[in-house]
Parts: sequence; C-alpha cells; structure tokens
Amino acid sequence: MQESNQKNNLDILSVSDLNNSAKRLLETNYSSIWIQGEVTNFRSYDSGHWYFKVKDSNSEIQCVMFRFRNNSANMRPSDGDQVILNGSISMYVAKGTYQFQVDSIEYAGEGFLLKNFEELKKRLQSDGFFDKETKLNLPHLPRHIAVISSANGAVIQDIKNVINRRAPLIQISLIPALVQGDSSEDSLLNAVSLVNKLNDLKSVDAVIFARGGGSLEDIWSFNSERLAKEIFELNIPSISAIGHETDFTICDFVSDLRAPTPSAAAEIISESYVEKLSELTEISNLIGAYFENILSKYENKLKIIQKSLINPKTKILQNNQKLDEFENLLKIKINEKLTKLKNGITLSKSELLNFNPMQTVLIHDEELKSNRKILIKIMSSFIELKKEKFSRLVGEMNSLSPLNVLSRGYSITKNKKTDKIIRNQNDVSPGDVITTKVSEALFDSKVIKN
Repeated sequence: MQESNQKNNLDILSVSDLNNSAKRLLETNYSSIWIQGEVTNFRSYDSGHWYFKVKDSNSEIQCVMFRFRNNSANMRPSDGDQVILNGSISMYVAKGTYQFQVDSIEYAGEGFLLKNFEELKKRLQSDGFFDKETKLNLPHLPRHIAVISSANGAVIQDIKNVINRRAPLIQISLIPALVQGDSSEDSLLNAVSLVNKLNDLKSVDAVIFARGGGSLEDIWSFNSERLAKEIFELNIPSISAIGHETDFTICDFVSDLRAPTPSAAAEIISESYVEKLSELTEISNLIGAYFENILSKYENKLKIIQKSLINPKTKILQNNQKLDEFENLLKIKINEKLTKLKNGITLSKSELLNFNPMQTVLIHDEELKSNRKILIKIMSSFIELKKEKFSRLVGEMNSLSPLNVLSRGYSITKNKKTDKIIRNQNDVSPGDVITTKVSEALFDSKVIKN
C-alpha cells in the first residue's frame, strides 16, 4: 500500500529525463568556474579530443577538452602537471556521469596569476582607471624626468644613453627601487612617494617606470592594485616601460602612456627635442640661402653699374654716387641681417638658457661668438675686395678723364654766353666773356679783339 501511495504522489521520471534534468541543473549553476588540481590518466584520441582526470588529495573529477578548445591551448598537459582549468560542469547523459568541460588550461602558478591579473584588470577598468579622459599629455620639451627602476643593470643605462644622445638638455633623476621579489611592491610604492616629494622641490615633467623583460612572476609587482592607485593619482605624466613589447602589466594600462621597451620610452620622451632640432636646422638653412641670394643680387647690380660707366666726369661722379648708395644699402642690409641673426641667436640662447645646464650654455655661447667673428671677417673681406675693385675702375676712368690733361698745363676755354668750347676765332666776338678752366681753377676774361 505504501509503495502504491508513492507512485500516486510523485512524478515518475525516466532515467534520461532525470539525467537531462541533472545536466541542466549542473550547467546552470556551475558555468565558467575555475578548478585546480593534478592531471592523471591523460589520453588524446584520434578525434583530437583530450580526456583526463584532475585530482587533489581527497577527490578526482573526469575532464574533457574538445578539439575546438585545445587547438588554441598554450600547453598540452601531462600526468603529474599541476593545472588551473576554466570551464563548466556538464553531464554525459548516456552513462549518467558528470564531467568538467574545459575551456582553457594553464599551469597552476602562472595560470593563477593570469586569473588574478584579469580580475584586477576588469575591476580597475570598470572603476575608470584606464579611461582616456584621465590620461595626462606628455610635456613638449621636458627638462626634468624621474626614472623609477633598479639602480643596477642595463635598463637605466639604456635610458640615459638614448636621452644623452637625442636630448642632452634633459635632466634624469633615478629613483632606485626593487623591481621584483617579495619587497618590490613596497619599494615601488615608496619610489612613487619620493617622486612626489622631488616634484615639490624641483618640478618633474614626467616619470618613467622601467625594467627589463622576465616571466609573469618576475614582473608581478607591477600588477599591484596599490601601485595602480598611486599611479592613477599621480599628477605627473607617466610612461610605463615594463619588460618586452609582448609583456603587459596593470602599470601599462593605468599609466598615461605605454612604451614597448625602456629604450623606446626614452625615445618618446626626447622626440620633441629631435623635432625642434630639425626645425632649427631647416630655419638656419633657409636664412643662409636667403642671405646668399641677397648678396648675389647686389653683386649683380654692382656688375651692371660697372658696365654702364662711361668716360665723362659727370657720369663717373653720378655712378660714383650710386655706387656709394648701393654700398651703403648693402651695408645696411648686411647689418640688418646680422642684427636679425644676432637677435635670433640671442633669443635662442635665452630659450636654451631656460633648459640648458650652465656648462652646455657656455660651450654654445663660445661657438656663437666664434661663428660671429668668422662671419664678420668674411663680410669685411668681401667688402674690401669690392672696394679695391671699384678703386681700380675709378683709377682707369680717371686716366681717361680730360681733367688729367688739364693737370699737365692745358686749359679749356668756353664762351660763357654760348657755353661752347672755343676751338677757333669764329667761336668768339669782341666783347664776349670767356671762361678758362685750368687744372685747379676757373677764371673769366673779356675779348677785346679777335
């Protein structure tokens, strides 16, 4: 009778219905979970599917990783491997056994770290730590940068070598810190605090977090949540240069800029200096070309004037005057150009003084003085050559001038009335006033008889 009542009060399920119901229940409540254990009884079938068990000290569970999942796996497990698995619980309805369907597999140490990394990354991203709107822009021409890195090793030397070669005006302050190991997180946090104090004493334009490559465990201190918060609250533009180009840390995402390597970070921070040097070089070349063009034009004008000179004294004097005007104008233009160049050099020197160490400023100042002396010497030589050439031409013209004839005792007599030279008696009449020109005087006479 009791057995009959049970059949009346309960739904009678088939074995398949029960297994399917259990399958749905397991898949609903245990989807995308993580488990850790030791691999045993690993088998790979011709189909490409992997079957194995994962056990701990008290229990074990059957696992399957289908081919479309294990094709992208970074490892092929072996018996005895300690692994972390991500996947879901399901049931093999045909046999009524449940199993763990694996979506991803990692070795236990690194896999555990990756899991924590992804969880922290998602949490910080949702809190706005990686938003572009919070990123600070790097300064155009930084004067002082801080580098948080190990005091020993090649990283800091690589950064110094790049910056000294590309932008020697940038001052580098090393903030030494441990970059791996148990105490590295506290050491890095202390280094950030020192950067803030240094910024209060002497403005820091940017800070670089740098270390060489290594395993995930080696660079794990740069995945610290506390460090991420300190970097996020930093009011100084930051560059993360941790490991190799393929290495990513939380520090990379929260910093204002990520560089693939420490040397690349140094190139980025010094890029504006390289661009400025290129601009100054281009401007210098343009000024030089313009100056040469001006000189060439005036030289051509002088040649034209020289060709137009003729023998008469009046034309010589006129051309003499024009030549003086052109010479004065040339001097004015040259002085204007020199003044502009000097003002430009002075301005550049003033700007550089704001950035340069004193020793570098003095070196460049001496170079500028030397270049100015050379330029003045070249221009003086050029003007003297032109003066000598002009004097030679004037001498040649004077040798052909009628005035030289007068200096040898000859004279020129003109009829003052007609202003014509008297060549015979028909050119004058009694009573006419005549003017006689000798070498250094003029005198008038009156014709009494002819």
